[in-house]
Amino acid sequence: MNLTKAAAVITLIVALVAAGYLAYESTVVRGRYKAAILTCMDCTTVKEAVAANWRWVESSIELLKARGKYREAEKFAQEHARERPVNADVPCPDCDTPAPYYSMPSAVAVLGLIVSAVLFGALKPRK
Repeated sequence: MNLTKAAAVITLIVALVAAGYLAYESTVVRGRYKAAILTCMDCTTVKEAVAANWRWVESSIELLKARGKYREAEKFAQEHARERPVNADVPCPDCDTPAPYYSMPSAVAVLGLIVSAVLFGALKPRK
């Protein structure tokens, strides 16, 4: 087997591996990424809602105190004490999931197929 054919076979194998990796990225990794994005949005929305509710509770307590209704403010604070957010600053674990990367495997697959076709002699220049 001559050197050109060996290079063509190796290039074809690299192109097929890149195409397989691209298929893996577009099926498995993309599905995981979509699920992680939905989970991240849910987590962020819940945290924002809890924080907004707590801001409302705090402002209501301050308003009652400003009006001189300290006993009602204390009672209101005790009723809503369990609504205080505990871990609002903890980031959601799914928000750091990287997006699928299609550019490099696509380029390697396309260029590998072209180079292997040239090395196999399928694209010979006309004389």
